[in-house]
Amino acid sequence: MKKFLLIFLTGINLVSCTKNVSTPSGAANQNVFFQNADVAVNNMIAVPTAANSITVSFSTAFEHNISRIELMSSATTNTFCTTQTFDVTSNSSVEKNYSFSDSNLKGNTMYYMLRFKDTNGNWSYSPYLSLHVN
Repeated sequence: MKKFLLIFLTGINLVSCTKNVSTPSGAANQNVFFQNADVAVNNMIAVPTAANSITVSFSTAFEHNISRIELMSSATTNTFCTTQTFDVTSNSSVEKNYSFSDSNLKGNTMYYMLRFKDTNGNWSYSPYLSLHVN
């Protein structure tokens, strides 16, 4: 019984990085605008920067009660894994710019979305954007 339990728990840890999306909340081709009470995102852009590398950039107009921003990536629109994280230390009412680099491409078309953790531990998700790489 102990071996079975250990294998089962290991399986849980391996899939804990994913977010399954049954129906995407929305899609955008290059520019994404996302806003809720805690954050407003402007101009999310994904650009190939080198062989097997993509830079994802975006700006926030404000951040309130946000403790973490995560860039999530996928080769499909169904399952996303966290690629990069940024801890937010304080509220902001001024524009902040972010840039993440992804060198772990999983396919010819990559999908990116942002995940925001509020100070109460709740998560919200931006729409995704896609980028076809040759």
